[in-house]
Amino acid sequence: MAKVQVKDLNQLKRYLERGDIINTVFKDKGIESVLAKEMSKAVQDVVYRRYIPVEYLRRGNDGGLSDVRNMKITKVEVDGGKVRVLFENLTLGQGHFSPIYEHDYDSLRGQFITDTIEDGIDENWYRSGKWSEARPFVQTTIERIQANPLPLINAIKSAYKKLGFEVR
Repeated sequence: MAKVQVKDLNQLKRYLERGDIINTVFKDKGIESVLAKEMSKAVQDVVYRRYIPVEYLRRGNDGGLSDVRNMKITKVEVDGGKVRVLFENLTLGQGHFSPIYEHDYDSLRGQFITDTIEDGIDENWYRSGKWSEARPFVQTTIERIQANPLPLINAIKSAYKKLGFEVR
């Protein structure tokens, strides 16, 4: 990459918005890893610690809501000088069969479960319980990253450095 010098922030902004530099930066697995680790901790604290299931087994870090392999940056946009990154937990429901009630606890087999868990969408469950209450792990992830942004900042700097930028 040729060395580029910029004179001010507006020139830097124009340079970064041109081409696909922002998208390339945010495809860096280091950034995704920082976000995923924080979300996984939030799932453990906000979702899993709320109750211990006796009717089913949690998948946890083996394909479940806290599994970092289910967490991805799915979209990056530059709009008006702001970079918007969509980071999603793409865990799919598997349904939980109840021999007592002879059907699943939830209707989410094969569907994304994040919104249902985050917001407590009651109609997605066949019956109510602790599992159907809102457990806002996404909001907790955001708050934790805002409270300690340094790991994310360092990951972003590292991604730019890998592209040949000098970052201070």
